[in-house]
Amino acid sequence: MRWKTPTRSVVNARGSAPVPEGDSIHILAGKLRPVLVGRVVTRFEARPLPKAATDDLVGHEVVAVEARGKNLLVRFDDGRVLHVHLKMLGRMRVEAQRAEGARAHFRRAPPQIALEVEGARVVGNRIPVLRLLRSAAAEARSPDLAGLGPDLLAETFDESGAIARLRTKGETEIGAALMNQGLVAGIGNVYKSEILFLEKIAPRTPLAQVRDEALAKLLARARWLMRKNVAARGPRTTRFALAGPNKWVYGRAGRACLVCRAAIVRIYQGPPPGRSTYFCPRCQS
Repeated sequence: MRWKTPTRSVVNARGSAPVPEGDSIHILAGKLRPVLVGRVVTRFEARPLPKAATDDLVGHEVVAVEARGKNLLVRFDDGRVLHVHLKMLGRMRVEAQRAEGARAHFRRAPPQIALEVEGARVVGNRIPVLRLLRSAAAEARSPDLAGLGPDLLAETFDESGAIARLRTKGETEIGAALMNQGLVAGIGNVYKSEILFLEKIAPRTPLAQVRDEALAKLLARARWLMRKNVAARGPRTTRFALAGPNKWVYGRAGRACLVCRAAIVRIYQGPPPGRSTYFCPRCQS
C-alpha cells in the first residue's frame, strides 16, 4: 500500500519571520495538546537520544504539553519530560497516522523525531535542542530552563520580577537585553524591534536610562501583541491596518518609516555576530 503524504501544518514559521518566538511555541503547544494529551505513545524515535530511552516511552501516556518562553515541554505520566527548542532551523508538524505500508518510506527518509499516538504522529527535523529529562528534579537543574525569566505568555506574568531582572543589566543596551531569555522569556527579533518602535525607545539606550514605568509599558505592549497573535494564528502582525505592511519596522531596512518617512535602519546587537534590530532614527531618537 502506497503511503500518501498527509496534510500537515508547519508551525515554527510565522509569515516572513525565520525564527520562532514565544507566540510561535505557544501556538505549537496548542496544536499538539489535542493530538497528544491523554493518549498513549505507540512509537517514539528521536536522534540522538539513545534507542533504549525512546523505546521505554512506548506505553506511557502524554499528560501535558507546555510552552515556556521559546521552549516546548512534553510531559509523560512517569515524570519524564521531552524538551524541544527549535532555534532558527527546527521544524515540527502534526501528521495523520501513516498506513502500515509506509514503513519502507519512513526508513528512506526518517525524521529526527517521530512521536506517535493512536491516530496521529508528530515529526520534526533540524531540531538543535532535543533532550529527554528524567524527572522534575532534572528539569529544575537544567540551566536553560531553570534560568528562564518570566514568560510573557504565562497566564500570570510576573511583571515586577521581569523588571527586577532587567535592572541587573543596567549598562546593557535595551535591544540586546530584551533578547536575553534569562531576563524575560519569549521575545525575539520581531517583537524586540516592534515594541521598541511603538514605545519610541532607541534600541541602543542603556537599561539604566529607562524608567520602570517605561519598562512596564514595553512589556505590556509585548504581552498584548503576542497574545493577539496567538489568538489569531495567522501571519505575525504588529501593525493592524487595512493596507500596507503588517509590521512597523522589522525587515524594512532602507524603507520609509510609516510614521515620519525617515529611512529605517538595521543594526546588530548582542554577542557576536549579533542579532538584527530595526528602528526609526527619527521616531526613536
